[in-house]
Amino acid sequence: MIKNIGIVLNPTAGRGKAGRIFPQVLSMLHEVGIKTLVEITELPGHGAELAARLARKGVDAVVSAGGDGTLNEVLNGLANVDFPVPMGALGIGTGNDFLKSAGIAKDLLKQVEVIKQGDIKLLDLMRITYCDFGGKTAVRYSINDFGVGFPAKVSFRVNNMKGALKGAWSYAAAVITEIRLNKPVQLKLETPEGSFKGFYNMLFAMIGQYVGGGIKIAPMAVVDDGYMDVLFVEQLTRWETLKLLPKAFKGTHLPHPKATHIKTRELSVNDTQELVYVQGEVIGFTPAHIELLHQKVPFLWPS
Repeated sequence: MIKNIGIVLNPTAGRGKAGRIFPQVLSMLHEVGIKTLVEITELPGHGAELAARLARKGVDAVVSAGGDGTLNEVLNGLANVDFPVPMGALGIGTGNDFLKSAGIAKDLLKQVEVIKQGDIKLLDLMRITYCDFGGKTAVRYSINDFGVGFPAKVSFRVNNMKGALKGAWSYAAAVITEIRLNKPVQLKLETPEGSFKGFYNMLFAMIGQYVGGGIKIAPMAVVDDGYMDVLFVEQLTRWETLKLLPKAFKGTHLPHPKATHIKTRELSVNDTQELVYVQGEVIGFTPAHIELLHQKVPFLWPS
């Protein structure tokens, strides 16, 4: 049973929704007898530092309060100190894709109940070595997804978009633009199961099932089976992409004649410099190497 948690809050998550509803969430936690110690992020990346700090303060767990980006920062902060306490999540951001794999993304009461109950599931973890924007080798951890090609380009375009479009509208505009441009990326992929080289529209390495605010891109993925589900799609036309996307929201896009699926513990992506993203955030470039760490993350999970 969890009695005392540290919370890393990103008040700007969900276009400010997280900050607006957090007092209500805090009341829900206090009503079930959970004491809280709250730290608030002030800039990108700050959540990792705050999570590591909270883990040293004797709390029973460290919980992210925000979206998938906040969750990833907390994950990285705890991974850097080897998970001295379990982590959990309050999905009060925009996408909350990882909590969709847990089946509790839309139910705050259930999320609070899961934290209170304190049941721990040991989840798999991706350790990603890549090239950061400064040209240096860096390491990032992910509990959900890694991507190259279409998803990275869309995320980069959204994050750098100027003008009046915000939120879902900016994402829709970026998707339409990238479909219109339809520029596959050249990749060389190495796994213990085989090597692949060619031009691909998109590449995903998945532990969770969802990306992009509810696209069920990897319906076969299991969060603790010891494998990444790697999906890559070769040279789709614009029309094929438009037909595939609605199916992907439902998880009915596979099998597809231009899609390859591999379950693997290791993946190298190299040959050319391409944008890479983790949980909706563009973090740098290929070459990248992804290693699966089996059942590494103690996560507060529905029983």
